[in-house]
Amino acid sequence: MKLLSTFIDSNSNSQYADLARYELAKAYELLKEDAASAEKVLNQIGRTNPHSRLAALAKERIRFLNATKQYDQWKQALNSKYETSRESYSKYLNTSWLAFPVKVTRWIGYAGKQFSFDKTQNDYGKFQIWYEELGARFAPPVEITFDRFKAVNNSSDDNAEVRLVYSNSEAWYTRWKVLNEARQSIDVQYFIMDKDIFGYSMLGVLLQKARDGLKIRLLLDARGTKKLTRKLLGQDLLQELTEYPNVEVKTFNPVHSNLLMVFKDPRKLIASNHDKIIVVDEEYAIIGGRNVSMDYFLEPADHPGAYRDCDVIIKSHEIAEQLDYAFDEEFSKPVSYSIAKELWGNVDIMSDYLKAGFDVMNTHINNERFVMPRDANKKYLKASADFLKEMSGYDNLRAYTGFDPFANSVIAPVKIIDKHSIKGPRNDITDQVIRYIDGCQSEIVIQNPYVVLTERMFNALKRAGKRGIPIRMHTNSPASTDSLATQAMFYADWKRIFAEIPNIRIFVYKGANKLHAKNWVFDHKIGVVGTYNLDYLSEEVNSEVVAAIKSKEFAEQLRSGIFDDIAISDEYQVGYSSTGEIESIKGPDDLPGKNFWLLKFISKLSFLKKII
Repeated sequence: MKLLSTFIDSNSNSQYADLARYELAKAYELLKEDAASAEKVLNQIGRTNPHSRLAALAKERIRFLNATKQYDQWKQALNSKYETSRESYSKYLNTSWLAFPVKVTRWIGYAGKQFSFDKTQNDYGKFQIWYEELGARFAPPVEITFDRFKAVNNSSDDNAEVRLVYSNSEAWYTRWKVLNEARQSIDVQYFIMDKDIFGYSMLGVLLQKARDGLKIRLLLDARGTKKLTRKLLGQDLLQELTEYPNVEVKTFNPVHSNLLMVFKDPRKLIASNHDKIIVVDEEYAIIGGRNVSMDYFLEPADHPGAYRDCDVIIKSHEIAEQLDYAFDEEFSKPVSYSIAKELWGNVDIMSDYLKAGFDVMNTHINNERFVMPRDANKKYLKASADFLKEMSGYDNLRAYTGFDPFANSVIAPVKIIDKHSIKGPRNDITDQVIRYIDGCQSEIVIQNPYVVLTERMFNALKRAGKRGIPIRMHTNSPASTDSLATQAMFYADWKRIFAEIPNIRIFVYKGANKLHAKNWVFDHKIGVVGTYNLDYLSEEVNSEVVAAIKSKEFAEQLRSGIFDDIAISDEYQVGYSSTGEIESIKGPDDLPGKNFWLLKFISKLSFLKKII
């Protein structure tokens, strides 16, 4: 920078002076994060030749710097309106229905403030589309983007121990080991927890740890886990945990919490906590695409409908703290409702079912023979018999003994990147992924089960393709998908994706195995694993969380896993007609699944994109 300044001072009228000024301005902006000095230098460009290419570029960069100031102002305004709305809602909740007029007045006040927040959120979304189109020309390289990103709690970079987990059985062993070896605290957050042996046994671990006095917090989504969280005849299992004062159990966004707002914005009703989080002893963290059910933890040899999914386990106090920050933000929201024991006591005692689930699972994965306790009561006997029958065919889930959750781990910097549901202001994931896309220099690899590209994401991939960046996308076909509606929207868009995003190749699963992993690899350097789908629900409606790992070794592991899946997939291909229109050589019509006629019908209902 000193050399550039010296050159400019000595050669102010040289044909190269403006070029030096431009490079100096970039240094102020990207290296010193001093936008004011950068703008001052940019304003000096073009004085001798106002119509030069550099003069025009300098004006555009000044426009970008000013837009960046607006960007920060938008975020501050959004956060301010959110806090105001939250405070208003808290006053409404804390007002007794005995003071009916005050209660109604406070609800009306809250509705007005919520409307103001929603409008600001929508306007901010429109601004982001414009800002990203402008800013893409001046995006820093992907490595700098990673370094400049501030974590959700402003913590510094931390070299964590990280392991990538593609294997379903090892993903379960990882959870089992970390939860069973917990000594102080456990935080668990899931979108889906089924009432099968995996759900029962995980709750069984939590019950055992609750009895040991550990601090436990459990948050389950009301829409994804309705069998466990519904108000009537659904909360008995969870109420076993609430018997202990060291345990808090909540459900996210139950239907009743948004009935008054549903006519204003139906997305409020379906907004979900899509996070999958485990944090143990403020040191161990697990996140990824997996929910809690047999579909995510059995090998395909034992369960042909098993998902192909992906997690990371992380050992680091700093990263556990970052993930707990993301957990806290959802756990403390006004739409997270506590589950408590019944006033008359828990009539239907389910602790025997949870203990049986734990015992049967523990003996099975250790490849041991289950021995019925002599003092077992009828509930335990029945539950054990049912669970043993359920587990009888799971022959590839018996290798837990001696399992090391950190085998083949890497040491690397990690960031937890968070996103609120539509009820909150934070959307760091979308912002950051787009920065990665705009900063990429050599390759983008995407693995995602549900591709319904939003305008922001479509534009970002189009920009990358036009820069000549190869893009590899792995997703589901109609034959493998578990979501007819999202696949229908992809069916409607797939030719347009080929037409408008240069350098993209699309590979799809084609059989019984269903893809559920949500992964990215940028420039062989940064790997991203988490819960974020490539659709409107993830970008605009649901809460999500991902881990970004800056490591060539980890990125190569993740990339290899994705390319292993690509190797057993089919590739969509297109050609062009004599009139220049795209024609299918091989596409979704060649891999029809069940109810393909319905998929094709839904594909014409484009207005459903934002709620699918």
